[in-house]
Amino acid sequence: MNPRRTFHDNRVLRPFLRWIAHAVVILLAVAGSGDSAGSVPTTSTGAQVTKSVPFVRESIDEIRALGPTRSWAVPEGRTIPFHRIPRRSDATGDALSPLAGPALSAPFLPSSPAPSAPSLDSSFTGLGNPPHTEGDVIPPDTMGAAGPSHLVSILNSDFGVFDKTTGQVLQKSSLQSFWGSLGTAPGEPANFPFDPKILYDQHSGRFIAVTLGGKSAPGSWVMIAISPAFGPTGAWYKWAIDADLDNDVQQFNNFADFPGLGVDAFNVYVTANMFSGAGTGQYSKVWVIPKAQLLAGSNPITWFEFRDPPGSDFTMQPAHTFGTAAAEYILFEGAVNRLGVAWFDNTSGTPVWNFPRQVLVTPYTSANALPGAPQSGDANTIDTADTRLLNVVYRNGSVWTTHNVAGLSGKVEVSWYRIDPSASTVLSQGRIVDPARWYYYPSIGVNQDNVAAIGFSGSSPDEFVGGYYTIIRPSSGIADPVSLLKAGEAPYVKFFTSGINRWGDFSATVVDPIDDTSFWTLQEYAMTHETLIDGNNVVDRSRWGTWWGKFHPTDVLPPTGLTVTLDNAAQVTLRWTDLTTDETGYLVERKAGTAGTFGVLTTPPLPPNTFTYTDIVGLVAGTTYYYRVGAIGSTGTAYSNEVSVTTPVSPPPSEGDDGGGCLTISRPGSGPPSAASLFSVGILLLPAFALGLRRFFRRQERTVRIRHPLC
Repeated sequence: MNPRRTFHDNRVLRPFLRWIAHAVVILLAVAGSGDSAGSVPTTSTGAQVTKSVPFVRESIDEIRALGPTRSWAVPEGRTIPFHRIPRRSDATGDALSPLAGPALSAPFLPSSPAPSAPSLDSSFTGLGNPPHTEGDVIPPDTMGAAGPSHLVSILNSDFGVFDKTTGQVLQKSSLQSFWGSLGTAPGEPANFPFDPKILYDQHSGRFIAVTLGGKSAPGSWVMIAISPAFGPTGAWYKWAIDADLDNDVQQFNNFADFPGLGVDAFNVYVTANMFSGAGTGQYSKVWVIPKAQLLAGSNPITWFEFRDPPGSDFTMQPAHTFGTAAAEYILFEGAVNRLGVAWFDNTSGTPVWNFPRQVLVTPYTSANALPGAPQSGDANTIDTADTRLLNVVYRNGSVWTTHNVAGLSGKVEVSWYRIDPSASTVLSQGRIVDPARWYYYPSIGVNQDNVAAIGFSGSSPDEFVGGYYTIIRPSSGIADPVSLLKAGEAPYVKFFTSGINRWGDFSATVVDPIDDTSFWTLQEYAMTHETLIDGNNVVDRSRWGTWWGKFHPTDVLPPTGLTVTLDNAAQVTLRWTDLTTDETGYLVERKAGTAGTFGVLTTPPLPPNTFTYTDIVGLVAGTTYYYRVGAIGSTGTAYSNEVSVTTPVSPPPSEGDDGGGCLTISRPGSGPPSAASLFSVGILLLPAFALGLRRFFRRQERTVRIRHPLC
């Protein structure tokens, strides 16, 4: 008997063998899949480093005292490079169900340059473009923070401390002077300082600043500073960490660019993109620095370093965390139409990086270069960079972030997101867009009531570049119509050798720690030009400026849909939609011309639930009037959009006209005429009545009786 034949012909074994074969195939597939997934770690504890680093403790007064002993190189036309980051369309991550985020929470709302979000409580100039003799720099990298009594601004040009109440500059130095004691020689930390960031840490009551140093590696640094407990006018602690030395062991020729700064109760978090000497993106990097040692001014210091952690990507933004959170969250652009949400847990001990989840958002195109924004007075457009996220705030269980994207019309607009990081779902999201104006370089802050504020730059073919802001109320989940912070003053063109009309690269919008409800925003705007003599030539030089503004959300919603109707040359009617139920009244305000000042027309205010008003107060022919309506609440007034109307010009009297014409009498409202009105009409008609009687009696006197022939 042939055993081989017997084995194959066995009808019992054949089905069993087929089942075994199928099982082996499935197991091999599963094993292969598992090996693939297992080859990518999902967590990382990074590398712990403890070492002595460049360190100094000094005040601004001490910096000034050292000035005469130092020779500062004043570069003319210094351009901070903007390094484009690779886009990973194949980004992976743990996508939780449900993946689908909601669509935009509301239709796009047209904005207005008039106050319609909360009006400004305070507004004053910030640090400006350095004079030509002190060296110019683009872009300024507009950045600031608000403390209990002071505002601190740190730009690519300067460091400054402001009085919150008066706007007075209390201290000021160049950015290189502020960091200069860490070393300014080639290869030292402050040789080429750029990309500054700052925030106020409400946990410790300190300002924390970060700035990168050095344009290439080796010689790339992360500089960190922390203010004293009593305020930013005292002596700051400052350290420098070698950015191109990975894990304090491996030297790479990669330099740090575009830092992110976050803080929670335990640590300071710094992120950076790492680029090769040729400017090619390599990987991202995170430094987690326990905060207690910084508050004590210690050196050596310990930090945890994460080089290209699992699932990471470029331009990761750590959260400014308020309150107690389960983790420190890191957000960045992820896969197509997704944001990556990574996090550190065990933040009070050895922090652990966790593989990011992918959160689906409203579709947008992730771009390395967005279209340039138009401006008035010059065909050169304003550079709007790319779609990277610009800052992150964690508050009350949500993380908020913002960036600029290209809209369906091709215009650049602001996109914002509120995400539940534990469920990896979008709670709300939206766009800030205008029919004509482009918006770019936004920043976001969140207060204790979950009201978010966003500040940003804006321009159009008919407007210079200015600063704008708005708020997002949790009750509506949509942005209020945009308010003007500071109007641009002139066209802006500043290329230097970059070939790009640089702007940004970021801005600051933060909550005021005193009441935890008000906001401060610091935005860039186009200043008037500087005229100077260069040899035998007169040079007209564009300048950027920065501007501070404070505002607070009201407890009432602003009126919407304000319209104006010109009834006649002496009467205008306003109508609006009343959205709130707890207003105490309404203000109607008017100004003549764009440069005018709004004045109140309704004293006392109109009663609650009003939705119309007729203006008959002193309208002048041939004048353009601007109107706005405010709903009055217990915490302030919420204003509507602004509308305008032009009264007709009165025609001049024709030559040889001896009078005559028609008299038109109109009255507002629909009620019966008053006795005073009837008396006035009677007085006006009395001369005509008397003239008619006189003519009647004269005709009677000239009448001759005719005698009948038969009489």
